[in-house]
Amino acid sequence: MADADTRLPAGEPEGHVRVEKFRPRPCLLSARPSDLRISYNFPQSGEHLLHQRYKDLYFLGLSKVTLPNYWIKKSVRALLPRNGKPLHLHLGCGTVYLPGFLNIDANPRQKIDLWLDVRCGLPFASGTVDSIYSTHMIEHFYPDELQKLLRECHRVLKPGGGLRLIVPSLKNAITAYQQGRREWFYDSFPRHFDSLGGRFSNFVFCDGQHRTAYDLSYLDEVLRGAGFQQVEESGEGTSRVYGEAVPVFEPGDAQGLPHSLFVEAFKQKKN
Repeated sequence: MADADTRLPAGEPEGHVRVEKFRPRPCLLSARPSDLRISYNFPQSGEHLLHQRYKDLYFLGLSKVTLPNYWIKKSVRALLPRNGKPLHLHLGCGTVYLPGFLNIDANPRQKIDLWLDVRCGLPFASGTVDSIYSTHMIEHFYPDELQKLLRECHRVLKPGGGLRLIVPSLKNAITAYQQGRREWFYDSFPRHFDSLGGRFSNFVFCDGQHRTAYDLSYLDEVLRGAGFQQVEESGEGTSRVYGEAVPVFEPGDAQGLPHSLFVEAFKQKKN
């Protein structure tokens, strides 16, 4: 799918035409693939976005175009022998290609391993995926689309496998708004606003690109509704899913009042 706030959700072509979602852009990649580390910088200048009504039409067509690829990949994978190697999915990778992951996006213009609109489903057998990672993507989905995707994530994960999600933090945005911290919000992305309310709207709604906004309690409810039984808040540089190999998201934003909420959810282990 796509990349940042002008990027599409993991099923949409991302950022800039995934229509850049609110995601950050990659600025540094570790030389050691085993580190699986990457850093992002949020855009600081305004960019004119394609109107959401046109993006909706584009994404609708895109989901139909990638559907045959979903069935092809699903059929081929069913015939291939298991090689025993760990399988880590990066949904809606956009411009951020993570070594060691199977990078999935609906935007064929990006460097990807699998061209797929994840709203079509995940073409993997049940209980075969070790982990799933996604940043600033799920807020671009309608509730029914997200519930379907999260159920698919739960299905394909191995028992005890984990899902790591990073989304814009609704709670911290409200705190910044209540404290009158205009500088906490980006002044020109996706549109330029001087007012506190305008900047708050930019962050939460992203010019109509965000279908919803999450705090921990809401995301916990949604994840448990999809079958996950362990849901916990995480943070930059810390992870039960990846340990020390957790991909770096925005280390400079980890102090004070972060712009993102980090959540990890786990599929119950078999007794």
